[in-house]
Amino acid sequence: MAEHTHIRSDFVPGHWQFVTDGGKSLTIDRESSPYDYLFGALSGCLFATFSDLAVKMKVGWEHVSFEVDGEKRAESPTTLEWVTVKVVATGVDNQGKFTKAFETATRYCSIYETLSKVARMEWTVSFN
Repeated sequence: MAEHTHIRSDFVPGHWQFVTDGGKSLTIDRESSPYDYLFGALSGCLFATFSDLAVKMKVGWEHVSFEVDGEKRAESPTTLEWVTVKVVATGVDNQGKFTKAFETATRYCSIYETLSKVARMEWTVSFN
């Protein structure tokens, strides 16, 4: 069965926000780029997918950080040209399994897959 997802967006002068069905809200900062939110969603989707896989693969870690960069095309439509995701992990008990779990996450994360239809996607994992 497909999973239904829904948010409500409200826009009034001086205040923009998203609200989830669960009641969580995110205020939209007018100075931020929509791509800030997109890259945040990408990193959140990748991490959630990776985290589920890491449990199944019995991979332990203490801290994971993502840095996401991208560039929009100059021509219209100005979709993304490329996106890079740099992952740095600390306290990993099995680097090979960690990397495999992340690689698998890139294939299962719906946002990563969606962006890959318009942008060249690359990722790296490094360990501290």
